Formats: sequence, C-alpha cells, structure tokens
Amino acid sequence: MNYIKKLSDKPDFSQKGLNGYNYQLDCKEITISVEDVFSGHDKYHINKRSSKIYYVLEGEGTFSVDGNIFNVKKDDVIEIKPNTEFVFAGKMKLLLIMSPGFREEDGFDGKDNDLY
Repeated sequence: MNYIKKLSDKPDFSQKGLNGYNYQLDCKEITISVEDVFSGHDKYHINKRSSKIYYVLEGEGTFSVDGNIFNVKKDDVIEIKPNTEFVFAGKMKLLLIMSPGFREEDGFDGKDNDLY
C-alpha cells in the first residue's frame, strides 16, 4: 500500500474560476483536494450528502453560505453541512475535505455566482 499521496501536476477538475487537484486516496469515506481559486466557484452549489470543510491555505476571498456573507483569509476554516447552499470568490488556495467522499450525483448547481 502506498501511504504517501501526492497531488498531480494537472488539474483533476476545473471550473471557469478554479482548478482542483485531488489526492488519490484508497479510503473512499473522505475526499481531499486542493483548489487554486483565481476568481471563484462558477455557480451556487448544494451537496445533499457530504459535509465540506474548506481550509484557507493562502489568499483571501468571500463565501456566501446559506445567504450569509463571510470574508475569509489564510488559516480560516469554513464548514458547510449537507443541503446548504454556498458559493465563493477571491484569490485563494483552499484545502477541501469532504465526508463522505465526493460523488457527482450528490451535488447540484444553482444560479450564477454573484460575488464577482
């Protein structure tokens, strides 16, 4: 078993305002990613199954979570529970931990990001 996991050099997922890099974990109970955010999430998003924990590694930005606006900076943690609408914008590097792990069918996008 490979105990040390590395990020790939190429994005595993991209949106108009960010590139994401996944750690390829054997454990599927969680997903860990790093997101290089250069403008933000494309659209408001809701995940019906997973909690999302964002840790701001560098930079600063704004999150809208359940209609509330929060300015965030390095070392802040943002906890988003299942069934909570959110979006973010800014120039940040984020560590994302999802539990249970990511499944595309669990999320859905809403209106366009209005934070930028």
